[in-house]
Amino acid sequence: MSRFPSRVLILFSIILASCENDAFVTNLDHTSLTTHEESTTSFRFKTYQVPPTLGGLHSVYVGKKDGIDASRTLVEFESHEILRWSSIVVDSGHFQFTLDTTYAGLIPEVSGITMGYFRRDSNFAELESNYSNVDWIVDDYPKLSSQFVTDSAGLTHLRFPLDSATVETLADTADGSWLYLMESPEDADYMLQLYASESPVHQPLLRTFLHRKSSESDTSEAKDSVRVFTGRTDVTLFVPPDLSSGRFDSSFSYLGVATGLVTIVKPDLSILNIPKEATIGRAKLSLPVDAESSYAEAIDSLFFQAYALEDTVTTWSWGEVLTADSYEHHTATFARSGSAAPVGSILKLDVTELLQSVISGREDDETEILDLGFKLKMINSKTVFDYAALRSDSSAVGQPLLEVFFEVP
Repeated sequence: MSRFPSRVLILFSIILASCENDAFVTNLDHTSLTTHEESTTSFRFKTYQVPPTLGGLHSVYVGKKDGIDASRTLVEFESHEILRWSSIVVDSGHFQFTLDTTYAGLIPEVSGITMGYFRRDSNFAELESNYSNVDWIVDDYPKLSSQFVTDSAGLTHLRFPLDSATVETLADTADGSWLYLMESPEDADYMLQLYASESPVHQPLLRTFLHRKSSESDTSEAKDSVRVFTGRTDVTLFVPPDLSSGRFDSSFSYLGVATGLVTIVKPDLSILNIPKEATIGRAKLSLPVDAESSYAEAIDSLFFQAYALEDTVTTWSWGEVLTADSYEHHTATFARSGSAAPVGSILKLDVTELLQSVISGREDDETEILDLGFKLKMINSKTVFDYAALRSDSSAVGQPLLEVFFEVP
């Protein structure tokens, strides 16, 4: 056998190993990377408002509070067509919603809350429903009255009693399933927090009381029974106060869930002079939160995230009210920061990967950065009514700051 191929293979392996060593440097101590540190305090801010989407939560709401209208909640239940079986006689029933055990607000002595029912519309979608797209709700529909009941365990329930005829009507799904609308009175001065269908405990339910028919050949007595149908989907239709209502100060930027408040932050990256070939080692965005102008029991209980923008911001005017969010953002992991809460009234977000994606999106002449900043959203809070006010100017507690550490070959 010739030894020539073996020698060629050995030589090729040596060359390949040499190439690999050149391409993958394992010891960075002797590389020619230069580390730079830059920062900017020059920012643009834009706060706007969109209809809040609050489906898929562990709670639903009914009432009005601090200018926020949550007087309507849409609910679906499991199919109860089984109640139309010929062997079953329905006696009565009731819908039941349980007050959240963490709720500490006012409960009215007499309930004026009603529940209407009408055929489900195909436009209903739990995670897309809000006050701007519910024109399909009919104007005239039957309504049930309600009452508050406290059980032996100390739980308070909101119940809507049903007679046998109404239960049989609701069991008829020949023309489609039913959608239920819980409503508070126009003059309501309270906000109730109730367990939702997504809650692991005390879900909304339809409890029915019934008995089986006895046939002529059956000499046994009729047996009483209870059949329970749980809530399947639900969403509260929140109508927040407009940014122009006087409740909000245009010298601040705002973030909130039930208020539908979102803020875009654009740091002036041109003064950082970061080359396109730079690798971002770390980028930290620091934003001061004004506790007095925020609405929350504890600022450090609020969590936020930053997103890289996809769309171009054409106007930076404060207080735009939109029927839908036209400033879409990436939802991929690489374009979203980790979540963080303010510490000492300063919100610090790690935007390293976001800034790297911004730096990589330059014009061909490598002088202008395409991406116009970060979109900030509140992602978690003790209550959906909390909102935070961000300072956009220099103050005693600091000013907005973007710190960047990068390396250039």
